[in-house]
Amino acid sequence: MIDLIRRAQARLKALGYALGTSGPVRDGVDGDPGLRTWTAIVEVLDRACPAPATPPPCALPPAVEMVTPALLRVVVPDRDEANLEAWSAAIRAACVRFEINTIRRVAAFIAQMAHESGLKCLDENLRYSSAERIKTVFGQGEAGRRRFPTIFSAQPYVGQPEKLANYVYANRMGNGPPESGDGWRFRGGGPLQNTGRDNWTRFAEAMGMCLDEALAFGRTLEGGIMAAAWFWEENDINRLADTPGVADESRAINGGKNGLADRTAKFNALVAAMLRLERKEAL
Repeated sequence: MIDLIRRAQARLKALGYALGTSGPVRDGVDGDPGLRTWTAIVEVLDRACPAPATPPPCALPPAVEMVTPALLRVVVPDRDEANLEAWSAAIRAACVRFEINTIRRVAAFIAQMAHESGLKCLDENLRYSSAERIKTVFGQGEAGRRRFPTIFSAQPYVGQPEKLANYVYANRMGNGPPESGDGWRFRGGGPLQNTGRDNWTRFAEAMGMCLDEALAFGRTLEGGIMAAAWFWEENDINRLADTPGVADESRAINGGKNGLADRTAKFNALVAAMLRLERKEAL
């Protein structure tokens, strides 16, 4: 073993490494693998077998990479790009996580969020200033007409957001009765207005959070968009977005055709803009 070490030291010496002044001829070739010998061996190995380079970050899918403030302004032209920078970053992250990764999927996702929230609102606004408006929003369909049979029946909820939420969201979506407070606690959050105890509970499970943590997270920008993308995947909306039109996606989100013309216009504008970007044209 000592002979092998001496031979290795001699090779290191020939390569120009200074190994000290020990040994028969005071050149460091002494058969004792001290610190200088080991340091030289490591340097030789590093040169011969360099450590692999840190891999570059995974490239975004082309359609997701197109999500910039400039693209978002196609559907919210009243917003300046500086205000949309955080939105575009959060949308890209959510799209990657939930495979919203083609032009049609990304355009549909953004169009629906822009219609529902204007890319502004992260918490459902339930403060209404007139009974007429409450009946218009919550008094449609058979269930809505039972809830608010007349404009007068909506009057007690004017300017009472918590009371209204506890009434209109009671006994559905996993919520308890009005007195439980579930309607207000689990009111809409995020740009697609994730609503109801059932939805928030499943979102919490998907995020690995407790329910209270998920509720707080879902009312932040990053969390609200993540909640929207989770809902998108949970309801198989990518598959719907892969087919022509936006009626199916709108029905899955809103339960009907409410605002379909605006949703369609926003979707078409986004697709046209993304196709221009794909051709390397300016917006």
